[in-house]
This record gives sequence, C-alpha cells and structure tokens, in this order.
Amino acid sequence: MATLTELLTLDVEALLDRVCVFNADDRAALHRPAQHAWERYAWRDAIDGRKDRFTPEEGRRLELILMATAPVDRLHWPADGRQLRVARSRGSRFVHALARHVVHGMATEDSGPDFGVVRRAERDGLVTLDADDDYVLAMIGGLGGRFSDGGRRADLLRADPDLLARAFWRIFEIEGNRQVSLTNVDKYSGAAVQTWHDAVLDLLSDATIDRARVLDATVAALGLGFPQYRAGWYSRLHAALAPSVDERAARQAGYATLLHSSVRPTVALAVDALTAVQKAGRLDHDAVALAHGLAAAVFVPAKSTATKALTLAARIGGGQPAVIVAALGHPHADVQAAAVELSRVRSEPGPVLSALPTLAPAVAAAAREWLGSLGWLSAETPTVTALVAPPDVAAPVLEAVTPITGPADLAEAFAILLADPTDAELLERALCAAARLGPEPGEYASLARRAARLLRDGPAYEWDLLLDVVAGVVLAAAHAPPVRRLPPLPPQVRLLAGRAAAVESALRTGRRFAPCAEPTHAGGWIAPAVLVQRLATGAAPDPLDAVAALLRLGPDPAGVSPTIRDAAAAVPGAVGTALRYALGGPPAAPLSRPDRPLWVAAARARAPRGDDAPLIDRGPGFDAAGAGRAPAWRVSFDPERRYSRVRVDALGPAAAPAPPDPALPTVALAGVDSSPNDRLPSAPWHPWIASLWPGNLEPLLAIALQHQLMSLDGTINGGAGTHALQLLSRTVVELPPLSPYIVAAGLAAAGISDRVAAVDAAAALLPQRMEPEALASAMATLAPAVPLNRWADSLGDLSMAGLGAQVRALLTALLPSLDRTTRGLHTLVELLRDEHLRAAVPATEPALRQWLFATGGRSKTTAAARSLLGYLGPG
Repeated sequence: MATLTELLTLDVEALLDRVCVFNADDRAALHRPAQHAWERYAWRDAIDGRKDRFTPEEGRRLELILMATAPVDRLHWPADGRQLRVARSRGSRFVHALARHVVHGMATEDSGPDFGVVRRAERDGLVTLDADDDYVLAMIGGLGGRFSDGGRRADLLRADPDLLARAFWRIFEIEGNRQVSLTNVDKYSGAAVQTWHDAVLDLLSDATIDRARVLDATVAALGLGFPQYRAGWYSRLHAALAPSVDERAARQAGYATLLHSSVRPTVALAVDALTAVQKAGRLDHDAVALAHGLAAAVFVPAKSTATKALTLAARIGGGQPAVIVAALGHPHADVQAAAVELSRVRSEPGPVLSALPTLAPAVAAAAREWLGSLGWLSAETPTVTALVAPPDVAAPVLEAVTPITGPADLAEAFAILLADPTDAELLERALCAAARLGPEPGEYASLARRAARLLRDGPAYEWDLLLDVVAGVVLAAAHAPPVRRLPPLPPQVRLLAGRAAAVESALRTGRRFAPCAEPTHAGGWIAPAVLVQRLATGAAPDPLDAVAALLRLGPDPAGVSPTIRDAAAAVPGAVGTALRYALGGPPAAPLSRPDRPLWVAAARARAPRGDDAPLIDRGPGFDAAGAGRAPAWRVSFDPERRYSRVRVDALGPAAAPAPPDPALPTVALAGVDSSPNDRLPSAPWHPWIASLWPGNLEPLLAIALQHQLMSLDGTINGGAGTHALQLLSRTVVELPPLSPYIVAAGLAAAGISDRVAAVDAAAALLPQRMEPEALASAMATLAPAVPLNRWADSLGDLSMAGLGAQVRALLTALLPSLDRTTRGLHTLVELLRDEHLRAAVPATEPALRQWLFATGGRSKTTAAARSLLGYLGPG
C-alpha cells in the first residue's frame, strides 16, 4: 500500500493511474493523512505563521488524492477533468451521491459551483437528479448567480427548456431557508447579476412563460404561509405585473383567501385588488363571506390597510357589523374613529357603546358626544379603559449568596456554565469554589472532555471568550491538557481573566486557596466584616484577588461600625493599610507606587463616585480618572458624525498611555467612550463587569449605552442594554448620571424584548429613584437619533402599567425641547392628549401650552397639538 509521501512524489499521470484503482482499504488508510496535509497546506500554515510544508504542485496532487479517498460529505464537485476522472473511478453511485451532496450544499449554504456544472453533468449522462426542493433551491442560488460563468438567468432558462419545464415553476412552491431564498438571492446578488424578479419579467416579455400562470402562481404562493420576508418577493412580483381589472376579477376568490393571511403586505395586496374589482362593479364574491375576511384584515396593525378594509366593507353591504366590531378594537385611533363614523352613518350605536371603555381617549370623547346626543349614556357608562394601579415596587435589598461547598455541586455548576457561561454570579461562585476545593480529575473527567470538544469546535470570537474561561478552569480541575489560550482581551475584563488564570494555575499545581474576593451577597458585594476576617486570618492574597476584594467592599464601607474598623487593624501589610483606608481610615504616608493598585481600589470603594484628594495629590499615576478621580461621562448629539451621531465621551484626565494593567480595572473602565478605536467588551461580559465594581455601575452603563446606540437602527443585534436595565432596577446604591440615558435608549430599542425590559425598569425606577424630568432630559439628547414612535409605544405601555401620571410629567417636560419637524413627533403629542383625557385633567404647564400654541402648519403634529388644546380647553 502506497504512503502519502510516496504518492506526492509521482507525476500527475502516474498518480491518476494509482488513485483510480484504490480499494476500500487504500481509502481508509490514506484519507486522514491526506485530509490533515490538505488542511495544513490550505490554511493552517498561514494562520499559525509556520513555513509552508507543501508546494502548490503538491497541493494539486493532494486534491486528487482527497477525491479518491474522502467521503462524499468532505468533497466539492470536481473542478477539472482529472478530478472528474477520479470521481468516476469510484462508481456511478459515488458520483450520484456527490452530486446530491453538492446540490444540498448549494441549497442550504449558498455556496458551491455554478449550477451550470450540475446541468452539464446531467446532460452528459453522469447523473440523473429529481427536481426536489434542494435541486430547485440550488438552481435559485446558483443559476446565473455570483459564482456563475456568465449569462442572464432568463437567457439560461430559454436555452434549457427541460430545466424550465421541470424546475422553474417550483420556485413558486418552495419557501427556502435562511441562506437561500428568492428574497435573499435577489437582495445579495449584486448589480451585475440579473435578479430572479427581473428574470421572470424578462421571460414574460417574449411569452416564454405564460402570464396567467405566473399571476396564479404568485397568488397561490402568497397563500402558503411563508414568513413576510420571503413572501415579499411574490408580493413585489405580483405588483410589478400590474394585473388588470379583468385579471383581478378572475382571481377574486384567491384574493379573498389572502385576507386571512398573517403577513401584512399580503393582506394589503388582497384588499387593494378587491377594492379595484369592487369599484369596477365586477365583485361577485359572497358578500357575507368576504366581510368575514375583511374583519380579519382589519386586525392588520397597519392603519392604511385596516381603513381600506373597513371602507370596502361599507361598500359591499352584508356583514358590516363584524368588520365594525373588529375596527373598534384596532390599536390605531384613526381606525377606531372610522369605525365610529361608519356606525354613526348606519345609525348603529350598539357596537360603539360596547367598545367605549377600550377606545382611545380621543375617539372615546367624540363617541360619548354622539352617544350622549342619542340618550344612550348613563352615569355608570365607563369612559376609557380602567388602568391598573401604580406598581408597588419594593426597595431593592441585598441578598446573601450561598457558596458552593462540594465537588458534586461544582460539577453541576460547570455543566450549566459550559452550556451558558453568561451567568456572572454562578461563574464567580464556581471560580471561587474551584480554588477552594482543588482539582478532582475523577469528578470532572467527562466535563473536561466536553469542554475540550467545545473549544476545538468553536471559533475564538469575542462572544466565546467566557466559554474559554469556564472551559480552561474545568480542564485544569480535571488535570486535562489545555486546548487553547485566551486571545487578547479588552482591557476592561483583564482583571477577571487574570483571576481565572490564577485559579487555573493553582488547580494545575494542586494548590488550594480561599479567594478573598468571593462575594457574600448578590451583585458582587462582600460584607466588610467578612472581608476583614478573611484578610486577618488567611494567607496573603493574590494581588489581583486583593484588588477585586477591595472593589467589592460595601455597599457603604466608609460607614461601617467602629468594631469592624478596629478589627481591620489586625490585617497586616499594604493590603491591611488599604483596607483600613477603604473603611474610612486615614491614608498611608507615603504611598508607594507598587501598592498603587491597592490604593486605587480602596479609594474607588470608599467613594465610588467621588474624587479622592489624597490620591490626586500624589500626582501622575494617581490623579487620573478611575484612580484618584471618579470616572464621568457626557452624552451629546454630534450631527457631523456619519454613523452613530450620539457621542458618549469620557471626562476627566486620562491615564498616561501604557500597556493596560489588569490590577487597575477602574482606570481601564474610566476610558470607555465613543472612540472608533475603542474595543468594547461584548454583551456576554457585561454581567461579570458589573460585579467587578458594584459600587459604581456607570462604567458598565457607558459600555452598554454604546451598544444600545449602535443597535437602534436594527442592523445589529440589540440586547446589550437589557442587563444594564435589570441592574438599575436591583442596585442598592444611588443611580449614576448615565441611568436615564440607558432607560431612554432602551425605550427606543429596535427589539420588542429590549423595549419591554426598558418599560419594566422605568416602572421600577419612576418616580422614587429616577425623576421623570431627568428621563425627559436624556430623551431630548437622544431624540435626533431615535424613531419617536417607539417611545410613544413604550410610554403607552408604561401608562397601562399604572404610571400615567409619570408619563404625563415626562412628556410635559420633553415636548417643548423637541424640534416640531421631527418625524413621528405627533405620536408623542397624541399620547399626551390621550393621557390627559384618560385622567380628566387639563394641561396647565405654561411651557407646554406655549409650545402647543406655537405649533403651526398642516402636519400631523399640528393636528395633534390642536386636538390636545381643543379637548382640554384653556386649562
């Protein structure tokens, strides 16, 4: 049996003769060596920075050997005649399996050769493939696509009647997947590639395909329940065909079915088509059945679609009450108002009277006037929806943390963290328990195998670095070989990574120690009495562990009892002197530079948000923000910036440029700002950063706010502010100045779940811990970068949670500071109007009334301002 080294010395023709007669034993023996050599040749040498071990000529030979030995799922379609010869030498079953594998890859990953390669193999008789879902999606992604040899899709289909007949019409039946769909392919193909949308129109231009069949196919596709993103392709194609009244009339049954769709644009298309048919006098669908469909269409959140459906129902007659009832329950006030008007025209006040408690306040006011003129109202008739009582939010309290005491419990914690390493409290408990309990190879052996597999299979991206921390400790606790080291980390998390590395080192040497920084209470806090006892009776702590412990001291270390302060006198050395200073004692004289991290940590624990004069007086190295001075930030709007126009700038003197010191985490945190070169820790690190310095959450808020602002447009995932919002609700210390900005940005988040978290936080904080005026000021700063309708939705939810008075106070303070031309401003004015109507109180704030009176023009904001003043009178 030939070896890999021997095969690589053969010329190509001799190599072909050898590999084409390989048997199963040959393939089994050579596949792994060949695969490893290919990976080393293809990319590992470049990544590892090692000298190439194989020449390009040997690389081409390796490709032939792999084609002869590798299983189907590790191969691509043969790139040339030599590779095809090798593939055919393995038999027709292998070639068919390889073709199906390649087609599946093209269908699911938008990768692989030009689809024309597959068609050539079919025409040459090498393979016979069914036009199944994979085949059709491969055609969608690969025919005339980015990797094509050239040619417009329409021309390629004209030149291939068999493909047109077998596969083309199935593009209207298959949804696609996350990678390959008609929508995705058209969106990302590039300007040089003909889209499928244009290809269909091109084929219609010379009657290559039948127009009526395309119209039928698009209507049928829209009825298949595809998600909106993928269904939109069929809606856009149908609209581009601009069907005539005759064509629409012929398909009115199909349009009527689409009224029940959950996809908003599909419903809008159906309503528009049926409206055109009705206006032409061609509507012959059963009126009652159609009205039920229109009642479903009215539930579409889009105001225009709901209003058109209601108007069409008014024109067709039968079944109107069902549509009116549905419209009265629509969330938009304009749709409700149209339903009330239709009820008035039909002289049917009953549905309006029943819906009166749920109508928008402005609509309810007009409806009450009409109902009152008919004598349908009584003193007991409710006016608007009854709101829940304001939430009774308990003051946050410190909760004790139970330490992990046994290997079995630690193994369970490791298992949870390997699945989700973002639980900061559990991660800290496990880290400290591992240091105390020491290695247990038998207990953690299976977990170590799992950890190694996770590290080998996963990329070393920043969001995986917490998994690296957990897995490294697990491997060390099991005395298993390390798999990889952490890549360079943002400076703000190096204290945390350094402490984890110290635990890992202790585990590998069999040393046990009790970390003095192990929290005693949730949020990362350490009770002062406990820390004094640990340092007075235990061994000298690791430097990073001592810094972490001092930063967690509290929550009011300077206000401890004299008994605790006296006990601290027993703690020896520089750690003891720093501890006594953190507890309110005098500073040491002199302060040595090697002890600077201890003194900075003590000062930041003693007065987290105050300057420390003794340290500032020590000069360079002690007077920077995050050291002697408290860190601070300013949020401002910068219209000159191209992307995120809201700046978050760190204030105060920065530390002198130097390699980041893991023992000075507060200095690193103090420098977080909007600099384009600033590498911010990603969201998985945020909980652990918050537990690093629980006395001052503002550095974390500065980091989270950057992520929130970058995600406002929805182009990147949000969620970074959710943990910060939850922390604000639970923290026992005074809220820092950035808190209102975090809430304001959260209320405008692109994701619904993020806005819900912000509403929950606002409900917990307003008005006891955060004044509505402070939140309004933050919102005014962010307003130029925020879709105001999101604020209106969030504040409406906040009002329904029982904080209507706080919403009124907030909007009263906010509106006069906003530019009247801001898009979506009318939604906030309408919300304020509704809240005043709901509470039956006038708007009396002079600045607000002046702003409302000065609003002119014919905009929606002007109409909303006038309606607010009109409903509330002179005040």
